[in-house]
Amino acid sequence: MALIPSLSDIPDLEPVPGGQEYDLRIIKAQKTKSNKTGRNGVLLVVDIIDEDNAMNIMHTLWFGNDGTYTSDDDDKSNMMWRMVKDFVTALGLDPNEDLEAEDFVDLQFTAIVEYDDGKDDDGNQEYAPKNVIGRIVG
Repeated sequence: MALIPSLSDIPDLEPVPGGQEYDLRIIKAQKTKSNKTGRNGVLLVVDIIDEDNAMNIMHTLWFGNDGTYTSDDDDKSNMMWRMVKDFVTALGLDPNEDLEAEDFVDLQFTAIVEYDDGKDDDGNQEYAPKNVIGRIVG
């Protein structure tokens, strides 16, 4: 008997079709830092509920100036923080309270999920196809 049998019946994880509403759940949240810019953020790993063979969505909330990162001018920093504020508000969190990465875990929400084919403007494959959160609804 083989140690590992044929795995041909195990389906690969794939992106779901884009442009549709899906119920989502944040299953992991962790602090992150951009290797390119040094910008801080929180990386959210998001499960598409009831889509057994769907790839998880990786969604990062990038911060504006926040102590260790101070490269943005005021307009850029405020724009980045406004995007964070809009996202946490849409999730039902209070943007007037201090938040930790753990506060995101197990939050459920509905969003329009888009499909990103991973190709550049010339049609060259830059990265594997994936889903992205287009807009939170509700």
